[in-house]
Amino acid sequence: MQIIITNSGVQHKSNLPVEPQHSDLSVYEVIRVINGIALFQEDHFIRLQRSMEIQGISFGMDFREFRHNIAELIALNRKPEGNIKFEYSVLGNKSRWIFTFIPHSYPIPEDYQNGVKTDLLFAERENPNAKVIQNIVRERANQLISEQKLYEVVLVDRSGLITEGSRSNVFFVKGEVFYTAPESSVLVGITRQKVLECLAKLSFPLIEKAIPADEISQFDAVFLTGTSPKILPVRSIGNQIFSTEAIPVRQLMERYNKLIDQYLQSEKSFLRRND
Repeated sequence: MQIIITNSGVQHKSNLPVEPQHSDLSVYEVIRVINGIALFQEDHFIRLQRSMEIQGISFGMDFREFRHNIAELIALNRKPEGNIKFEYSVLGNKSRWIFTFIPHSYPIPEDYQNGVKTDLLFAERENPNAKVIQNIVRERANQLISEQKLYEVVLVDRSGLITEGSRSNVFFVKGEVFYTAPESSVLVGITRQKVLECLAKLSFPLIEKAIPADEISQFDAVFLTGTSPKILPVRSIGNQIFSTEAIPVRQLMERYNKLIDQYLQSEKSFLRRND
């Protein structure tokens, strides 16, 4: 039985009171756990604070408490791998926060080698910089993903520009030049931030520009970034096929995996010092 942590204390998930289907507002973060360590949790906390500020929510939890709750959740559930969701919900004059493990689906090795299928979805998020639950876009995305057996859909805004995936950020590659939509028009994913750091280290040019949906054939490769997929090559967007063997993308994937290893080692050292 899964154990969760809420502002009311530690409890079994089955004992959680049934919530109304729709809160007035829900802000959330999803953090990947690898070898018992929550990945890039400082960055997730900073983004959570930013989402709270955008929504005008006063949030009293500091990073020390945030980190402690995550570590306790991992220990109580004895789950060294998986995805943790933190959600802060507001309904009327009441609020609640909760840390819980959620179901996850990670790409298999063949997906990283061969790429995944995606398609376009003409939709855009309100307030893209805040990580809030937006049920209409999510439901449309899930329906298209299910009907066409896709891994993901990429969103196209009212100007015909590709902004991001329904649960990921998206990059296009031409030669050794990388393109992605500007920060102002997307939810700035933590993996996206780390990818930008890796690109700078590799000295690959980056252009922050949203790509018109009718110009995708001009690009050599496409990939998604996100908590669960990390860096995942795209084989197709609709009928348009892309290379999944582009050397710059493979170099970036290797660099990002090294960054993860470095973070895990750093966290292990921190935990040993504070044991």
